Amino acid sequence: MANISQKYAQALYDVAEEHNIEDTILNELETLENSVKPNLDEIKAIDYNPKLAQEDRQALVENVFKGVSKPLMNTLFLLANNNKLSLIPSVFIDYRNIYNQVHSQDLMKVESVYPLSNEELDEIGKVFIKRTGLKKLILENEINDSLIGGVRVTIGTKVYDGSIQNDLNQLTKSFHQMK
Repeated sequence: MANISQKYAQALYDVAEEHNIEDTILNELETLENSVKPNLDEIKAIDYNPKLAQEDRQALVENVFKGVSKPLMNTLFLLANNNKLSLIPSVFIDYRNIYNQVHSQDLMKVESVYPLSNEELDEIGKVFIKRTGLKKLILENEINDSLIGGVRVTIGTKVYDGSIQNDLNQLTKSFHQMK
């Protein structure tokens, strides 16, 4: 069964698709998520405040999130009315997942010991496009000193570990099995 944020995200995506503004909503949600995430405790306090009237919640949403598209504003009103504003980061993630699925794309996190060049990332991306069958991968390079060497790639929930650290762990495991 879908969780609450998935339901909000799906409804928002359906409306966005109907108005052909899926990209706009994705960008607006990403901006909201970036500004809401550091203030999540304050937003939860708003959600849990029983003294805050529905009109006050809507006025707050209207003032704080001024300028977003109408479908997103309506979703924010629903979240506020249902004491769920703190779900904004989750709604963004679920909306992005729906968007990525519809557009046959996904995020690809490439962990390495040092920053990879755009050319190196592109080459890794091409390999995984062939491997996954996706049309597009959105590449992100993250530095992870504990890998020792090689790379660890995460696409969705799948992890492809080609790091030296993983090789050493596998070797250690095989030695323990031989005892």
